[in-house]
Amino acid sequence: MEYELLFFTSVANADRAPEIKREIDEIVTGRGGKISADWSDIGKRKFAHPIKKQTHGFFSFCHFTIEETENLPELNKRLALNDKIMRHIIVRADEIGKTIGAPAMPDAKQDTRPERPSTKRTEASRVALPPSGTANKEKPAEEKSKVEMAELDKKLNAILDESPE
Repeated sequence: MEYELLFFTSVANADRAPEIKREIDEIVTGRGGKISADWSDIGKRKFAHPIKKQTHGFFSFCHFTIEETENLPELNKRLALNDKIMRHIIVRADEIGKTIGAPAMPDAKQDTRPERPSTKRTEASRVALPPSGTANKEKPAEEKSKVEMAELDKKLNAILDESPE
């Protein structure tokens, strides 16, 4: 079966890319595989986010065939243990170019999801809401409590004034 191997290394190791490719070739052939095409260097690219404190990497890929697919986990493990390779991925060649995820629905009218209730406000819900001037209704309650406090202060002063000396 044919596979594609993509790897990248740090930009500092870009000059040692032929050595790294030779090591990968030895790993692949040691597991019963064969590099079927020359290596293709993509070159230096910027990462979407830093990886191991690096912002750029040197990318390269190749196609290889391997008859014994049970050797793929061991191949992945050996590549992961190579400290010169930052990341790698092996993909079946016949899977390249296929869309990932669920296939698109042929007819949008066949949607089987239940309908959700509308979140739009109806006229009834608008009427049920309190008017925007609610702050004015709370102020009389505060004023009433202030009046009661003033009355209490007057009564307290009157009691204190009446106390025997």
